[in-house]
Amino acid sequence: MKRNSRRTSWISTLISVIDGGSDRIDHHPCPRCETHRLEVRYLGYPETSLATVYLWCNACLRGIQISRARAPDGMTLYPIKDPASADGIPDFVRYRP
Repeated sequence: MKRNSRRTSWISTLISVIDGGSDRIDHHPCPRCETHRLEVRYLGYPETSLATVYLWCNACLRGIQISRARAPDGMTLYPIKDPASADGIPDFVRYRP
């Protein structure tokens, strides 16, 4: 599978997560390894909902990072100014365009 098509698969998964409207994403399989160990985190500015979104798989440590995204209603938005907000985000391989 080409790198761009992998990123497209991850973006499609992120859209499905957003459409679900919550941080609970355990019913979505990883686009790469198909396990149900995905995590999503929005780090940003609560006053504007502007954020960087991280979506990764805890099994294969692959995922995507999208900057300047808008955190949807229902998703937890961690304040970027709080260093503890990034705790738990592993050093995963990011698919780039």
